[in-house]
Amino acid sequence: MVGSRSLLLALGAGAASALAFAPLDIWPLGLIGLTLLVSLVVNAPGWPRAALFGWLFGVGQFAISLNWIATAFTFQAKMPAALGWVAVLGLSLYLALFMALPAGLAAGLARKPLARGLLLIGAWGPAEWLRGTLLTGFAWNPLGAMWLATPVAQAAAVVGGIGLSLLALVAATALLWLGTGPSPRRRLAGIGLLAAIALVGLAGRSRIRDTAYLSAPVVVVQPGIGQDERYDPSGAARRLAQYQELTQRGLQQVSTATRPGLGSAAVARQLLGGGAGMRNLDSNSGFADVPGGNTNGDADPNAAAAPTRDPALIIWPEGAIDDLIELDPAARQRVTAGMGTGDLLLAGGTGVVRGTRPPARYANSLFVLSHDGRILGRYDKAHLVPLGEYVPWRALLEPLGIARLVPGDYDFAAGPGPRTLRLPGFTSVSPVICYEIAFPQAVANRSERPGWIANVSNDAWFGAWGPPQHLAQARLRAIEEGLPIARATPTGISAVIDGFGRILGSVAEGEAGVIAMTMPTPQPETLFVRMGLYPTLVTALLLLFGALRIDRQQPPAGPRPIRRIPV
Repeated sequence: MVGSRSLLLALGAGAASALAFAPLDIWPLGLIGLTLLVSLVVNAPGWPRAALFGWLFGVGQFAISLNWIATAFTFQAKMPAALGWVAVLGLSLYLALFMALPAGLAAGLARKPLARGLLLIGAWGPAEWLRGTLLTGFAWNPLGAMWLATPVAQAAAVVGGIGLSLLALVAATALLWLGTGPSPRRRLAGIGLLAAIALVGLAGRSRIRDTAYLSAPVVVVQPGIGQDERYDPSGAARRLAQYQELTQRGLQQVSTATRPGLGSAAVARQLLGGGAGMRNLDSNSGFADVPGGNTNGDADPNAAAAPTRDPALIIWPEGAIDDLIELDPAARQRVTAGMGTGDLLLAGGTGVVRGTRPPARYANSLFVLSHDGRILGRYDKAHLVPLGEYVPWRALLEPLGIARLVPGDYDFAAGPGPRTLRLPGFTSVSPVICYEIAFPQAVANRSERPGWIANVSNDAWFGAWGPPQHLAQARLRAIEEGLPIARATPTGISAVIDGFGRILGSVAEGEAGVIAMTMPTPQPETLFVRMGLYPTLVTALLLLFGALRIDRQQPPAGPRPIRRIPV
């Protein structure tokens, strides 16, 4: 297959593989697309054609899966909205290079199909890591995210999301051997590999346990505020009133519901049933439902009702606070009005960065506010979005009409990176803003492990496909870190996720609602937290050396001809 049909096949295989990600989660189609890619690479006539196959596969995958980026350009007036599709295509052409790289290396370093297949698997992990690192990186939708609909995803606690990508390529190679293996031995090897991945899935399912719950309640607010009204100055008072109304609804649920004890998943599920716009997503999570008894919302007759509520953690989304609260004490009082003694509010807003040039610069920040309006902590987003929160090479791009999507004349300043905030009366937290949650090993402070992760975001920019994909990235980080995550977004999907990546409660996309429940307890530190990407990189090196050895082996010599002895 060296003609134009093979090029179209590579492009179509990539487009089909995009459907394996959220929101469709058709993971078998993803494996089929990968199988076609492996077949094209191992049979390519040379490395240029193999690299082209990989690049076209990437273009097809990214152009389909990242279609939501175009929607962001419809919410600004500085650039033509049609530029959004130019951005999708341009980003896809660039990101596809990180798929062309392992494909080209596989065909350039080896000639035998088996060696090429091993090289493709081994080189994919480093290339995917490079995609998430180079030029600030874009780690969105690693191949391994397609396993989130299956228990195989639990292997991320050991090998991380990039390791899951290698497992996807192993499965695709096994399917190729099973279907077109040149010998019975190769077909048996394909069966063996698929059986091994099935065992990984069984092991993943067995590690999932009932989730214990901390005593401190959390109230996650999703106001249902769209991007078209987010920056309307005349609606600031109305937006704040909406946040506070939903907050009071959540606090009322906390005060009237039975307190879940440690390990009481059933009672926590009762809390989940109380809010408008709330639902469970276990039917589409790929995991067994959260264990527990009664799930119909009836009170547990054996549980004692608490006469007063405990202090609660309240979480509002990214950019929920309009005012510069560090400069305006009255604004802080307005924001925290209605909170009870001991309550804490974690909310996104704009932080002031002093002592820089130009004189006034700002940060995309998360604030921790007490019930009486004091600022107890602040986290500044470290991983900023190019063209979203700052304009790279501004002197070059600004004259061309390129502007940042977020309104404002100043680029945001980047924060120092992951940190753990200690919350008086509550478990410590690692704040993560928006798509920072997509980057492995960058969501928690290794030297001071938090009890949970707070991910505030604004997904109202990103159409129908962006929010479920963002939620998928959060689930992957929860498994890698073994930490529960509470996500708050203006229009969805807000959710509480346990350390196994299960969605315990959510507010659906496009709805207004509140989640009132207790946070799950953290799981023990995972092997991925302790070792990071080292096991994956070592595996890549072993595959590289093994493939080169196989490729250089000479076929066994045939039997020597029988010499006739003259008589």
